[in-house]
Amino acid sequence: MKSIATSEKIIPWADSKINNLEISSDDRPRIAASCFDIAIEHQKAIILLIAKKLYGSAFALVRLLFEAYIRGLWLNHCANEKEIDKFKKGKIDKEFGQLIKEIENIDGYNVGVLSKAKQAGWKVLNSFTHSGFNQVVRRNTDSTIEPNYPEEEIEEAIIFTNALGLLSCLEISFLAKKNDLSIEILEKMKDIKIP
Repeated sequence: MKSIATSEKIIPWADSKINNLEISSDDRPRIAASCFDIAIEHQKAIILLIAKKLYGSAFALVRLLFEAYIRGLWLNHCANEKEIDKFKKGKIDKEFGQLIKEIENIDGYNVGVLSKAKQAGWKVLNSFTHSGFNQVVRRNTDSTIEPNYPEEEIEEAIIFTNALGLLSCLEISFLAKKNDLSIEILEKMKDIKIP
């Protein structure tokens, strides 16, 4: 699968660019960077699982990847100090859609892409994560119970996954104040064939 081959080039490239970057030790940037690092790890796991044809587990992780990226953005750009402290105690008192709404009120994030992504796929992502009907129905063929995921959906998952992985790297480059790297990552995003 061509998109797996692309992923297998993007991931080590991104690792080589963001490994060993220095980020402030203050709570906000460290917590946000940790969210982006989780998102990148999910990206790697999803690609590895798809390469091994373990589609159910891969698709279940896509929502978690999206959530880690959104939480990192919100914690870095939107959360006040009280909300950072609540997060450190395991709480966010806002719905996921509200986090996106607040992010999209910020210049540079206000084009509506995040809310459109949520609107287009949230119910399906939940179904994949929680073994709902969308996940279960893709375990059936005419005569067997086994993975039966349309190739088009697999490609879409890979593209979405790689986009969020590189966007997470981009956010880490911002946190590290590496503008030259930010430009390089944006250029690398062209390798992802986003429909």
